[in-house]
Amino acid sequence: MSKSNSLIYLQPAMVRGLLFVFALMLSFSVSTKLNAQDDKRKKSASSETLTVLSYNIHMWQIGVDALAEIIRKSGADIVGLNEAWNGSRNEQIAKKLGYNIVYGGQNPKQKYKPKAHTINGFYMPQVLLTKHKIISSKVFNAMAAKEHKAFDPDVPIYRGGTMAVLETAQGNRFVVFVLHLHPWGDGNNKKMTTMRYKEIAGIVKKLEPYQKLPRIILGDFNTRSHFDETGGWRVTRFLEKSGYTDLYRTVHRDAKAKPGLTCGDGRIDYIFYSKHFSPIKCQVVTDSVFGSKGYKQSDHLAVCGSLKLDKQKSSPNKKR
Repeated sequence: MSKSNSLIYLQPAMVRGLLFVFALMLSFSVSTKLNAQDDKRKKSASSETLTVLSYNIHMWQIGVDALAEIIRKSGADIVGLNEAWNGSRNEQIAKKLGYNIVYGGQNPKQKYKPKAHTINGFYMPQVLLTKHKIISSKVFNAMAAKEHKAFDPDVPIYRGGTMAVLETAQGNRFVVFVLHLHPWGDGNNKKMTTMRYKEIAGIVKKLEPYQKLPRIILGDFNTRSHFDETGGWRVTRFLEKSGYTDLYRTVHRDAKAKPGLTCGDGRIDYIFYSKHFSPIKCQVVTDSVFGSKGYKQSDHLAVCGSLKLDKQKSSPNKKR
């Protein structure tokens, strides 16, 4: 074989080699760029304030415009609504505020049939409205619909629940769970307190995979607190032992001076938070606060508070 023929013969192998090297360089460049973007997001994440509002709106007794006004005036960027039994109004309030929304039977990519969230004829979604980006979400079905694919036997949430991982514009991530525990029965009613205890234990269990992330649990707990009065109030005791803190009672230590009643003569609506937050303020949205008309708009009063979210050293890359 001549020298010229040898060179011609080697050219395809050389081309393949060069293409392989080029592919490696391109892959390294893309990977480096993605890592740099992730590092930039982590470094840009800093301490920030989150404002949370929890409100049982009693089957949409309040109008969409009136609720939007309260939310705007409160400055809440995270809103949990209970008894929001009207899918059309739920979508209307999200659109009016320009908020992201996820609620019973719905996540950003999938919708379930309303009947899957019905108890005794009532539609039972727990609504999460937020300014923040929804990274992932999960809806827990009402106990009555055991045949539905979203039913979870390990979490007996009789009135459904909504959980979501959120990300702020600064890159901080945290988890929110909107609940509505079973009603009726005081602290001495063993059957009802046990029922609510099982619900909250199941919810805390579902939050365990997110231990490294800040967590907020809010909603209508249908139970009084052991910080406010004596009795077998198992839910609040369990949350305290599980590392969650009652925002209102942390800000207002004196239960006699600041009872914080949210439904008649009881304080049953709460915002609980994990150790990743620092409390700033909290109040019950009574008549005239944020334009509210109090009990004329619902059988509950909203509770609103602010938390300081400390800068996160890193954000989990694992998709949840």
